[in-house]
Amino acid sequence: MLEPDRATTSPHRRTWPEKQWWWYKYVRGDSDIDMMLRALWLVAFALPFCRALYAAHASAKYEPASHHLYARNSTGLTDAVTWDPHSLSIFGQRVFILSAEMHPWRLPGDPALWADVLQKIRANGFNTVSFYTHWATHYPTPDTNGGDGDFTEGTYRDVQLFIDQVKEAGLWLIARPGPYINAETTGGGYPGWVGNIEGDLRTNNPAYTEAWTPYMTAISKIIARNQITEGGPIILVQAENEFDEGPTRSPYMQAVIDTYRDNGIVVPITHNDKHSGQTGNYSPDRPGEGRVNIYCGDSYPQGKNSWANPQSIYRSAHEAVAPSNPLCLAEVGYGVVMYAAVQLRLMGSQFAGAFLIQWGEVATRYGTGYEKYSEDLTNADFENIFYKENYAQTATILSIYMLFGGTNWGSLAAPVTYSSYDYGGGINENRVANAKMNEMRLQGLFLRVSRDLLAAFYVANGTSYTTNSAVYTTELRNDDTNAAFYFLRQSDSTSQGTETTQLNVKTSKGAVTIPTEGDITLAGRDSKIIVVDYVFGQSETTVLYSTAEVLTWTTIDSTDYIVLYAGKGQTGQTALLFNEEPDVSTEDGSSVESSFSDGVLTIDYTLDGFEAVSINNGSLVLLLADKGIANTWSAPDIQGEGDWGKFFSVGTNSSVLVGGPYLVRSASIDGDTLALVGDLNGTTPIEVFAPAAVSQVTWNGAPLDLESSSRGSLAGTAHRGRPRPSSSQPSARGRYLESLPEIDPDFDDSNWVTADLTATNYTNLPPVSGDKILYSQQYGFYGGNLLFRGHFNASGDETDVTLSVMGGFAFGYTAWLNGVYLGSGQGNSTVAESNSTWSIPDNTLKAGEDNVLVVLQDHMGISETSSNGGKEPRGIRGYGFRGANTTFTRWALQGNLGGAADALDTFRGYLNEGGLYAERIGAHLPGFPDDDWAKGDPVDGVSKAGVNFYRTQFDWDLPDGFDVPIRLVFEPTDVTSKYRAQVYLNGWQVGKYVNNIGPQTWFVLPAGLLRRESPNTLAISVWSLDEGGAKLGGLSLRADGYFASSLTFQDYAAPDYGEQADAREKANYVEAM
Repeated sequence: MLEPDRATTSPHRRTWPEKQWWWYKYVRGDSDIDMMLRALWLVAFALPFCRALYAAHASAKYEPASHHLYARNSTGLTDAVTWDPHSLSIFGQRVFILSAEMHPWRLPGDPALWADVLQKIRANGFNTVSFYTHWATHYPTPDTNGGDGDFTEGTYRDVQLFIDQVKEAGLWLIARPGPYINAETTGGGYPGWVGNIEGDLRTNNPAYTEAWTPYMTAISKIIARNQITEGGPIILVQAENEFDEGPTRSPYMQAVIDTYRDNGIVVPITHNDKHSGQTGNYSPDRPGEGRVNIYCGDSYPQGKNSWANPQSIYRSAHEAVAPSNPLCLAEVGYGVVMYAAVQLRLMGSQFAGAFLIQWGEVATRYGTGYEKYSEDLTNADFENIFYKENYAQTATILSIYMLFGGTNWGSLAAPVTYSSYDYGGGINENRVANAKMNEMRLQGLFLRVSRDLLAAFYVANGTSYTTNSAVYTTELRNDDTNAAFYFLRQSDSTSQGTETTQLNVKTSKGAVTIPTEGDITLAGRDSKIIVVDYVFGQSETTVLYSTAEVLTWTTIDSTDYIVLYAGKGQTGQTALLFNEEPDVSTEDGSSVESSFSDGVLTIDYTLDGFEAVSINNGSLVLLLADKGIANTWSAPDIQGEGDWGKFFSVGTNSSVLVGGPYLVRSASIDGDTLALVGDLNGTTPIEVFAPAAVSQVTWNGAPLDLESSSRGSLAGTAHRGRPRPSSSQPSARGRYLESLPEIDPDFDDSNWVTADLTATNYTNLPPVSGDKILYSQQYGFYGGNLLFRGHFNASGDETDVTLSVMGGFAFGYTAWLNGVYLGSGQGNSTVAESNSTWSIPDNTLKAGEDNVLVVLQDHMGISETSSNGGKEPRGIRGYGFRGANTTFTRWALQGNLGGAADALDTFRGYLNEGGLYAERIGAHLPGFPDDDWAKGDPVDGVSKAGVNFYRTQFDWDLPDGFDVPIRLVFEPTDVTSKYRAQVYLNGWQVGKYVNNIGPQTWFVLPAGLLRRESPNTLAISVWSLDEGGAKLGGLSLRADGYFASSLTFQDYAAPDYGEQADAREKANYVEAM
């Protein structure tokens, strides 16, 4: 561990925290008595000191507003993580928390691939990951594993493995266990059985407390042993999620906090509030129960269908409700309106990295639907403008939701969304880092070396700073070091025009209008951070100002490198302070010009490509890049010693500079060899700035043929090559059968669950008709397709069947009577319940005999608490007849085989399957014997209302060293054709396609499920809700790219059919429809 705020390579980087460490130690406070005694001491001693300090400032060149010397706060249980109104500090050093949200349970299959995503996060400028744990995945029943829950090693439930991989990647971790997490996942993270309890959820209701206590106790223990104080990466823990105060809510919030502390959690506890952090729910600076240590807010500031201007309320809201905290934007989403409300996630919480798309929200059925965000509304330009605006408002804790969204496989999705949870993130659903990550790397590398920004005060903002009133500027200044940061953007940030301007700044040399010649250019949706009196390197060189942005700086051997960038063709002017005129060397043919006057070296240049400017025989090197080239540069760390050697600023400040590769995962030096590990997306020019002792560079273990360049680097080419996988298209003819034998009146349902309950705790949505409760949660079925068979003795006078079915937004159902199609109902993006009356066709009833009404329902997930307080049942809410007072003699219900309590496939989990016949017999699993099935193509669909199930195989024998992420693509048919399809890969349900609602047509086939050493089993269920049946428009595979990668892939060992055959329903071939 480094000393407080002392970097290994730069004496300059001992900023405010080190200088005032004594102050922090004294005023931290461990008890009320201690705090009172220290307060008295402060009155006696500190007040004269502060007066003297103020007098000194008053006579200095700068005269900022009256600012305070802040004490650092702690939990009183540890000093490892502390905070003041400026920033978080880790081991006494100020650290900008740039966090990426990912949910490990949304990456199905081999959890070893978590490391791939984490390494991409780390390599692209982030230093922290935020993650939700999902109560429902660990507790299918209230007493799972004796109350200790299911955290099976080697599965998506292996929380410990995820934490270990986070630390291995050199990332800090923010744990968010809920118990309610929202996250657009089924039940908002609640297991399905939670809705069955009596009374309200998210209150101090005793029944609810009894429900969440085992889970929160178990997860708190895992968190506690992985805190930073125990050698783990966890630095913050969130309590609840976007949660308002109230007479019954606040005591519940306090109970959650007490559970954390009782189980050994000592790091700061946070909360992410809604509405831009304006309401102050559970802020530590307000009275009441449930107060957290650090208050955060959520923000989704972008327009959902068109560009918006940044919001300017974060700083003022923060100062109003949580002035003792750093400004923390906890859920910063790329998008805007979630459901009907703008959810803003501020201090230490989330800020939007993209946004949610609901069923049918995008009219065009194409891709994942999230292309509207990743390719426009929340692209790299959005990050450039909106995230820099956050920094301008003094945010120093920023978490991007979602950076990697992943997949809602099985029944993970809440009804508000669909299979893809891509979210328009910087790493797409298929693990591919897109152009947005280049922008984040530029910002992250700047933030981690610009510690003066972390103690900077807001000075002012407006259009008067510039010579062009169309440009808006915010000034931040560090009173301790006099470093200043000017944030520029267009006043109308939606504009795609170009504006040029000069900027009036205050420097240690006085007021200056910069550049002295030429202009600063904002090309469309652009933003820039202009530094003033910015000190860097072991030489502690001062950049008086620079109109080109700082990408990063590092010291290699005795040379200080600083990388500057601006748009291609734009001009830059950088001024540096020297006691005497320095030597300046430029490359042959360079247009760089320099002049020296009054201790200021001024360098003028045009950004076009990449070049170096050497000062004082290479003791200082300016690397100048246009932004397109800057997007290809990385600064991988060289690991330091000790437990924290992979953590920048705390364990290491040493790095090399690498230009060219798509991804640089890591760098290490052994003797004369620099070993680079990463991925290539094509044949790539590569350039490296490394210590002089390095004469050889390897890429993924293979030596690169690099030569020394005139600017002191090693340069050459890295070759990718291109794999040639032998894969058969999944539309190749396979086998199929009917997957709905249950509509036959003679089908034997005696082993199904008898639905005979007559009381419910869903008192907000009680049954509207019928004498039996047909809510699936009350019978232990919490997701997947549901089947109901209602038996009745017909009088012959019945004319119609009435049904009220509740399945969630965009759900569907189909009803048959004695095998005869009655009709189908469905919801849409805003309708979760269907009320229908179906006429009974002539000659359908069997008077005086047993008749069977069959309902197949698509379960779209359990609602979050934003809908009916989370108490929203799934199933048949009402049923009956017209024409006669006939009652049902028995209702039988079937969901996934065994329900949640006794699910057969405990490895994949109860949320993976539903109640379709093909699922119950295990036909979705590899190894299922289908030789006696008919041959058929899934494109042929189904000839009438009902379900056919298709199986086929394909090979994916990629050579080692290549990563080729693929998707299954559905070709939509006419939107009037109402059919649904579910996709299964090697036994995992990875997607749900709804032709007449959309928008998703591309479905990731996760690399963690694909088998390279044996054939892959692809299965598709096709359900037509139309009487005339349906056909698919086509199926194909597409690749998201070809990457020469350091990743190694192994076939993930999940149970095949043979391991479950004895427990599955016995398969009987049913001729396909």
